[in-house]
Amino acid sequence: MSDLHERRTAMLDYLREHARAHPQREAAVEGSVRLSYAELAQQVERVAQLLSAKGLGAGQVLAYIGPPGLQYYVSLLAAFHCGATWVGLNPKYRSDELAYVIGHARPAMLLVASTTDARSRSELALALDKSGVNLSLVAAQDGPAGLTDAIAQAQALAPERLSPQDDLIALSAAVLVYTSGSTGRPKGACLSASNLVENAWWLARRLGFEAGRFLINLPVNHAGCISDTTLVALLNGDCLVFMAEFDALQAGQLVRDEAISTLGQVPTQYQMMHAAGVLTPAFLASIRHLGWGGSAMPESLIQHLAGFIPDLFNSYGLTESSGTISVTAPGASIEQLAASVGVPVFEGAVRIVDAQGQPVAPGESGEVQLHGRHVFPGYLRNPQATQLAFASDGWLRTGDTGTWCADGSLRLAGRLTEMYKSGGYNIYPREIEAVLESHPGVAMAAVIGVPDPLWGEVGHAFVLANAQEVSAEDLVALCRERLAAYKVPKKIDLRSDLPLLPIGKVDKKQLRNLVA
Repeated sequence: MSDLHERRTAMLDYLREHARAHPQREAAVEGSVRLSYAELAQQVERVAQLLSAKGLGAGQVLAYIGPPGLQYYVSLLAAFHCGATWVGLNPKYRSDELAYVIGHARPAMLLVASTTDARSRSELALALDKSGVNLSLVAAQDGPAGLTDAIAQAQALAPERLSPQDDLIALSAAVLVYTSGSTGRPKGACLSASNLVENAWWLARRLGFEAGRFLINLPVNHAGCISDTTLVALLNGDCLVFMAEFDALQAGQLVRDEAISTLGQVPTQYQMMHAAGVLTPAFLASIRHLGWGGSAMPESLIQHLAGFIPDLFNSYGLTESSGTISVTAPGASIEQLAASVGVPVFEGAVRIVDAQGQPVAPGESGEVQLHGRHVFPGYLRNPQATQLAFASDGWLRTGDTGTWCADGSLRLAGRLTEMYKSGGYNIYPREIEAVLESHPGVAMAAVIGVPDPLWGEVGHAFVLANAQEVSAEDLVALCRERLAAYKVPKKIDLRSDLPLLPIGKVDKKQLRNLVA
């Protein structure tokens, strides 16, 4: 298998091989529609031909908005076929969020999935007006032919493409993933084809290269959806069973009815499924591998699952590493699953260093840094952020602090930045603060993440109001209008003053002490 890995340079090689070796094997399921590998390969080839005929190719961006589904899968692989860069837009985003990503990514074509809901379509229409990007908008219809028919009728694209002088990093990108921005603006992480193949191959190896069935219900703008699930399943010849939107009871029913063998979700989803009564042998009898990432799983839930799931694993990763960095080994103890994030999947590719960049001893805390073919080249049109992302010797700075345990596993200790995780999503406070401070009645805002038993962490906003009267309800409404729901603070605390550091910045350590 490693020899095959060395010879392959693109994800499409895996698709073609599976279509040749076992054409009738089920490749993807969405509702009542089922595609074999031969049918999937044919659809990808057809869509890629149509996209190329319209002028899409290297140096151009193909955007997709909608939930995970067959149209997502086909459009992603067709973009690989054309040599274009694919970017997913989260249908939960509001118009301002969509407008920024569209304006920054500058897609030549935007595919709207037939399963995209009315609210998302309305927000997208507003976003297109705000972004000012001239693109070809393709609204797909229902059914297997809905995407091909819509592209066939679309307008041809302008012949403009990026040149090497414009952005070398952009030209290397197979996929763009926008991360929440620490400065209030998301950054477009450019993931190359070799980044994606490297990550998918190593994670498939951890799963034993066993052909099986994956349930996929993560957002399409998330590395967990693209590289850790979709491309791992493709590389391994698995079947992807799509679920447009997570529902705890329906997820359990799909696992049971579709005989799902590998399930990867964030702890919040498992907690919801447990509350719905579907984390039981009756519903999960087919599961061989069950994993999680994004935050810690409650130890009591791990113990419950360990009673009947053959392989449990906890993983750690980030967008800039194309997905998984470390994962617990088969047979890991309850303590390892609860307290660590496993061992590095790439040998010699993880280090922990102190403030001077020197490796720390086991048990000592420092910044987790990465190196290897899975690490991204940089951010789209953002050389300053790219430079800051890497240490002087080229190692990627994760911003996470951690320690090496005696058994060689990695234990995370916290963040060097203010980012917090809610339900598996990375959230940067500055993005929310900027929205709050846009209200004329707000002089200053400070947002911190606070512990939550279900979501891991949630936002707590401290707001300094000016002379104009403002209410917490007004600010929540503003956030809901301009931010995806998971970013909206769960509590807004109106204050007459905020604790400040000597340099004039808000003292967030004091705010955390207040909450504690």
